Amino acid sequence: MSALSPAELAGYLQFTLVRPDATRQDIITHLETAARYRFQAAMIAMCWVPLAVDVLRGTGVRVATCIGLSMGHESRHAKIGLIRECLALGADEIDYEPNMGFFLSGMYDEFRQEAADLTAAAEGRPLKAMLELGYIHKDADRRLAARLLDEAGLPWVKNSSGVGPGSEPASVENIRLLRETVSPRCKVKASGKVNSTALAFALLDAGAELIGTSAAVQIVEGAVAGETGY
Repeated sequence: MSALSPAELAGYLQFTLVRPDATRQDIITHLETAARYRFQAAMIAMCWVPLAVDVLRGTGVRVATCIGLSMGHESRHAKIGLIRECLALGADEIDYEPNMGFFLSGMYDEFRQEAADLTAAAEGRPLKAMLELGYIHKDADRRLAARLLDEAGLPWVKNSSGVGPGSEPASVENIRLLRETVSPRCKVKASGKVNSTALAFALLDAGAELIGTSAAVQIVEGAVAGETGY
Protein backbone atom coordinates (compact mmCIF):
# COMPACT_ATOMS: atom_id res chain seq x y z
CA MET A 1 0.00 0.00 0.00
CA SER A 2 2.93 2.37 0.52
CA ALA A 3 3.16 2.72 -3.26
CA LEU A 4 -0.19 4.51 -3.42
CA SER A 5 -0.17 8.04 -4.78
CA PRO A 6 -1.77 10.79 -2.65
CA ALA A 7 -4.83 10.69 -4.90
CA GLU A 8 -5.11 6.91 -4.55
CA LEU A 9 -4.66 7.12 -0.78
CA ALA A 10 -7.49 9.67 -0.60
CA GLY A 11 -9.82 6.96 -1.90
CA TYR A 12 -9.33 5.01 1.33
CA LEU A 13 -10.07 7.94 3.66
CA GLN A 14 -13.36 9.03 5.16
CA PHE A 15 -12.88 12.67 6.14
CA THR A 16 -14.58 13.15 9.50
CA LEU A 17 -16.16 16.14 11.23
CA VAL A 18 -18.59 15.14 13.97
CA ARG A 19 -17.75 17.75 16.61
CA PRO A 20 -20.90 18.86 18.46
CA ASP A 21 -19.90 22.51 18.09
CA ALA A 22 -19.44 22.35 14.30
CA THR A 23 -21.43 25.10 12.57
CA ARG A 24 -23.14 24.95 9.20
CA GLN A 25 -20.26 26.88 7.68
CA ASP A 26 -17.77 24.47 9.26
CA ILE A 27 -19.63 21.60 7.61
CA ILE A 28 -19.74 23.31 4.22
CA THR A 29 -16.00 23.96 4.36
CA HIS A 30 -15.44 20.34 5.37
CA LEU A 31 -17.55 19.04 2.49
CA GLU A 32 -15.88 21.30 -0.05
CA THR A 33 -12.49 20.07 1.17
CA ALA A 34 -13.64 16.46 0.84
CA ALA A 35 -14.71 17.17 -2.74
CA ARG A 36 -11.47 18.93 -3.59
CA TYR A 37 -9.30 16.03 -2.38
CA ARG A 38 -11.80 13.40 -3.60
CA PHE A 39 -11.86 11.48 -0.34
CA GLN A 40 -13.91 8.27 -0.31
CA ALA A 41 -16.55 9.93 1.89
CA ALA A 42 -17.29 12.85 4.14
CA MET A 43 -18.40 11.65 7.58
CA ILE A 44 -20.72 14.16 9.21
CA ALA A 45 -23.45 14.15 11.86
CA MET A 46 -26.89 12.97 10.82
CA CYS A 47 -28.49 16.45 10.93
CA TRP A 48 -26.11 17.62 8.17
CA VAL A 49 -26.80 14.76 5.73
CA PRO A 50 -29.21 16.74 3.48
CA LEU A 51 -26.67 19.57 3.25
CA ALA A 52 -23.93 17.07 2.41
CA VAL A 53 -26.06 15.49 -0.30
CA ASP A 54 -26.48 18.92 -1.92
CA VAL A 55 -22.84 19.99 -1.64
CA LEU A 56 -21.35 16.66 -2.75
CA ARG A 57 -23.77 15.93 -5.59
CA GLY A 58 -21.82 14.94 -8.69
CA THR A 59 -18.43 14.85 -6.95
CA GLY A 60 -18.21 11.08 -6.41
CA VAL A 61 -17.63 11.64 -2.70
CA ARG A 62 -20.01 9.57 -0.58
CA VAL A 63 -22.10 10.89 2.32
CA ALA A 64 -21.39 8.98 5.53
CA THR A 65 -22.98 9.49 8.92
CA CYS A 66 -23.20 7.80 12.31
CA ILE A 67 -25.74 6.98 15.00
CA GLY A 68 -25.43 6.19 18.69
CA LEU A 69 -22.10 7.97 19.06
CA SER A 70 -20.55 6.99 21.40
CA MET A 71 -22.85 5.25 23.89
CA GLY A 72 -24.98 2.93 21.77
CA HIS A 73 -27.63 2.59 24.49
CA GLU A 74 -30.64 3.29 22.28
CA SER A 75 -33.10 0.44 21.99
CA ARG A 76 -32.86 -1.84 18.98
CA HIS A 77 -36.03 -0.39 17.47
CA ALA A 78 -34.79 3.17 18.03
CA LYS A 79 -31.60 2.33 16.15
CA ILE A 80 -33.61 0.80 13.33
CA GLY A 81 -35.61 4.03 13.13
CA LEU A 82 -32.44 6.11 13.06
CA ILE A 83 -30.95 4.02 10.27
CA ARG A 84 -34.12 4.38 8.21
CA GLU A 85 -34.08 8.12 8.77
CA CYS A 86 -30.42 8.32 7.69
CA LEU A 87 -31.31 6.54 4.48
CA ALA A 88 -34.35 8.76 3.91
CA LEU A 89 -32.13 11.84 4.31
CA GLY A 90 -29.79 10.51 1.62
CA ALA A 91 -26.86 8.94 3.50
CA ASP A 92 -24.77 6.46 1.51
CA GLU A 93 -23.07 4.84 4.52
CA ILE A 94 -23.84 4.56 8.24
CA ASP A 95 -21.66 3.75 11.23
CA TYR A 96 -23.44 2.65 14.39
CA GLU A 97 -22.46 2.15 18.00
CA PRO A 98 -23.26 -1.40 19.16
CA ASN A 99 -24.54 -1.88 22.68
CA MET A 100 -21.28 -2.67 24.41
CA GLY A 101 -23.14 -3.16 27.68
CA PHE A 102 -24.83 -6.20 26.12
CA PHE A 103 -21.50 -7.73 25.14
CA LEU A 104 -19.81 -6.97 28.46
CA SER A 105 -22.80 -8.51 30.27
CA GLY A 106 -22.42 -11.74 28.34
CA MET A 107 -25.67 -11.02 26.44
CA TYR A 108 -24.18 -12.34 23.24
CA ASP A 109 -27.47 -13.28 21.58
CA GLU A 110 -28.80 -9.74 22.08
CA PHE A 111 -25.54 -8.23 20.82
CA ARG A 112 -25.63 -10.38 17.67
CA GLN A 113 -29.36 -9.89 17.09
CA GLU A 114 -29.01 -6.12 17.22
CA ALA A 115 -26.39 -6.32 14.47
CA ALA A 116 -28.57 -8.63 12.36
CA ASP A 117 -31.63 -6.39 12.66
CA LEU A 118 -29.69 -3.22 11.86
CA THR A 119 -28.06 -4.89 8.87
CA ALA A 120 -31.51 -5.72 7.54
CA ALA A 121 -32.69 -2.15 8.15
CA ALA A 122 -29.73 -0.78 6.15
CA GLU A 123 -31.09 -2.54 3.05
CA GLY A 124 -27.70 -3.36 1.57
CA ARG A 125 -26.02 -0.04 2.30
CA PRO A 126 -22.62 -0.14 4.01
CA LEU A 127 -23.22 -0.42 7.76
CA LYS A 128 -20.26 -0.38 10.14
CA ALA A 129 -20.21 -1.34 13.82
CA MET A 130 -17.99 0.95 15.88
CA LEU A 131 -16.75 -1.84 18.13
CA GLU A 132 -15.20 -0.19 21.19
CA LEU A 133 -12.17 -2.40 21.75
CA GLY A 134 -11.04 -0.17 24.60
CA TYR A 135 -13.73 -1.77 26.77
CA ILE A 136 -12.58 -5.32 25.92
CA HIS A 137 -9.25 -6.21 27.47
CA LYS A 138 -8.61 -9.80 26.37
CA ASP A 139 -7.86 -10.67 22.76
CA ALA A 140 -10.08 -13.76 22.98
CA ASP A 141 -13.02 -11.56 23.94
CA ARG A 142 -12.21 -9.05 21.22
CA ARG A 143 -12.28 -11.86 18.70
CA LEU A 144 -15.57 -13.10 20.10
CA ALA A 145 -17.19 -9.68 19.71
CA ALA A 146 -15.99 -9.40 16.12
CA ARG A 147 -17.20 -12.94 15.31
CA LEU A 148 -20.66 -12.22 16.70
CA LEU A 149 -20.99 -9.18 14.45
CA ASP A 150 -19.71 -11.13 11.48
CA GLU A 151 -22.12 -13.99 12.18
CA ALA A 152 -24.95 -11.45 12.17
CA GLY A 153 -24.11 -10.60 8.57
CA LEU A 154 -22.72 -7.15 9.31
CA PRO A 155 -20.70 -5.95 6.29
CA TRP A 156 -18.15 -3.86 8.24
CA VAL A 157 -16.47 -3.77 11.66
CA LYS A 158 -14.39 -0.98 13.19
CA ASN A 159 -11.94 -0.94 16.08
CA SER A 160 -13.65 2.05 17.72
CA SER A 161 -15.81 5.11 17.24
CA GLY A 162 -12.78 7.33 17.75
CA VAL A 163 -14.48 9.21 20.60
CA GLY A 164 -15.47 8.42 24.17
CA PRO A 165 -13.85 6.43 26.98
CA GLY A 166 -14.00 3.09 25.14
CA SER A 167 -12.29 4.44 22.06
CA GLU A 168 -8.95 2.75 21.53
CA PRO A 169 -6.77 4.45 18.91
CA ALA A 170 -6.38 2.47 15.73
CA SER A 171 -3.25 0.31 15.77
CA VAL A 172 -1.70 -2.27 13.51
CA GLU A 173 -2.38 -4.86 16.22
CA ASN A 174 -6.09 -4.25 16.64
CA ILE A 175 -6.73 -3.94 12.90
CA ARG A 176 -4.84 -7.16 12.22
CA LEU A 177 -6.82 -8.91 14.97
CA LEU A 178 -10.11 -7.86 13.38
CA ARG A 179 -8.98 -8.81 9.87
CA GLU A 180 -7.82 -12.25 11.02
CA THR A 181 -11.05 -12.85 12.93
CA VAL A 182 -13.85 -11.89 10.58
CA SER A 183 -14.69 -13.63 7.32
CA PRO A 184 -13.45 -12.32 3.95
CA ARG A 185 -16.98 -11.00 3.33
CA CYS A 186 -16.73 -8.64 6.31
CA LYS A 187 -14.57 -5.55 5.82
CA VAL A 188 -12.51 -3.63 8.40
CA LYS A 189 -12.40 0.12 8.99
CA ALA A 190 -9.80 1.81 11.20
CA SER A 191 -10.69 4.82 13.32
CA GLY A 192 -9.17 6.79 16.16
CA LYS A 193 -6.09 9.04 16.14
CA VAL A 194 -4.99 8.17 12.62
CA ASN A 195 -2.92 11.29 12.14
CA SER A 196 -0.02 10.50 9.82
CA THR A 197 0.67 9.06 6.39
CA ALA A 198 2.91 6.36 7.85
CA LEU A 199 0.20 5.14 10.23
CA ALA A 200 -2.42 5.19 7.49
CA PHE A 201 -0.27 2.98 5.26
CA ALA A 202 0.50 0.64 8.16
CA LEU A 203 -3.20 0.21 8.92
CA LEU A 204 -4.01 -0.50 5.29
CA ASP A 205 -1.21 -3.07 5.19
CA ALA A 206 -2.66 -4.66 8.34
CA GLY A 207 -6.00 -5.21 6.63
CA ALA A 208 -8.02 -1.99 6.91
CA GLU A 209 -10.06 -1.18 3.81
CA LEU A 210 -11.14 2.26 5.00
CA ILE A 211 -9.80 4.79 7.48
CA GLY A 212 -11.92 7.34 9.32
CA THR A 213 -9.99 10.44 10.32
CA SER A 214 -10.25 14.18 10.82
CA ALA A 215 -6.63 14.41 9.61
CA ALA A 216 -7.29 13.24 6.04
CA VAL A 217 -5.80 16.37 4.49
CA GLN A 218 -2.58 16.07 6.49
CA ILE A 219 -2.35 12.36 5.64
CA VAL A 220 -2.49 12.85 1.88
CA GLU A 221 -0.13 15.82 2.10
CA GLY A 222 2.44 13.90 4.12
CA ALA A 223 2.13 16.02 7.25
CA VAL A 224 1.50 14.92 10.84
CA ALA A 225 -1.65 16.20 12.54
CA GLY A 226 -2.00 17.01 16.22
CA GLU A 227 -3.17 14.57 18.87
CA THR A 228 -6.54 16.21 19.55
CA GLY A 229 -8.37 15.17 16.40
CA TYR A 230 -10.43 12.12 15.56
